[in-house]
Amino acid sequence: MTNTFNRRIFLRGAGLAGLSLAAGGLTLPHIARAASTQIKIVSNPGLENATLNALMEQQGYFKKFGVDALVLEAPGATGPFDAIAAGAGDVCMVSGYNMVLSRIEQGAKVKIVGAGMKKVALTVFAKPDGIATLTNLKGKSIAVGPKLGLLHALMLQLLKEKGVDASQVTFVDKGSNDQAYQSVVKGEADACCSSISHLNDKDGLVVLEEGNMWQALPQYTFQTAYASDAATTGKREGLVAVMAAYGALYDYLMTTEAQEAFFAARKSIQKKKFDEASAKAVWDFNQVQRPYTKDLSVSDGDVGYMQDMFIGLGSLKQKQAVAAVADMSMARDAAKLLG
Repeated sequence: MTNTFNRRIFLRGAGLAGLSLAAGGLTLPHIARAASTQIKIVSNPGLENATLNALMEQQGYFKKFGVDALVLEAPGATGPFDAIAAGAGDVCMVSGYNMVLSRIEQGAKVKIVGAGMKKVALTVFAKPDGIATLTNLKGKSIAVGPKLGLLHALMLQLLKEKGVDASQVTFVDKGSNDQAYQSVVKGEADACCSSISHLNDKDGLVVLEEGNMWQALPQYTFQTAYASDAATTGKREGLVAVMAAYGALYDYLMTTEAQEAFFAARKSIQKKKFDEASAKAVWDFNQVQRPYTKDLSVSDGDVGYMQDMFIGLGSLKQKQAVAAVADMSMARDAAKLLG
């Protein structure tokens, strides 16, 4: 790992950096083997990921499954993948990075090993000035992120599947989904692709008909989990335990009993200014849409869908066998631990 890369990746703090070793009471031989190997989990420091990390710490699932975890933060959309491809990390459990398949095609020794949030937590917002449907976007400007980044790619796919010619709209790179949303509020764009965390905002924007991507793009896996080939072969027991811990967390997160813990975790991240409306929007989405499952595996069909989608968008050259880009065996073993 170069000095430059060292500066880009840092520990989130002692509370998460050293969670380790426990009995836990279930499948003890597996737990003992898992605890013998430290797993470096790389995470993007965004609010949603930070909330999950805080919840994991609060609820003690690493300890329950005997995981010796070192949680590292790598900023930027490419940060977690870059860390794992460079050998600085073993696995990223929650990532909206949409170039994973392209990077694997280019030679990165990484495989998709599961999913975090499976349903796409994005929708299309617009000013209520003659824009009510996706068809009304013709001749309008849409705020997204970088070209063929997550927001742009999903917006292109949405328009394609709904029969709207994307050449008849103007895409504007506004950076993050929060910045894209604010650009519409400020009148700098007519519509945007942005997070469901804005659904309770009182800025006068409306959600377009057919704009809810969890409904419109049901086969797209919103957040993949990916690991280095070195980790999948040399740290398999530890990865299974990590995936079981996340499966347990997701299962808990979708219960009403998790509400207090969820809000406490989010407040611990937003110390200076807690956004209650945003937290409530995310909580309601999790409860109603149930975007997570304790079985983190992604079906062959959904992996194939993503490959076809990115080939169509031009960011992937050709379709490969699922086994060449994904390995769900650890996710399936983790699901067995959870019962």
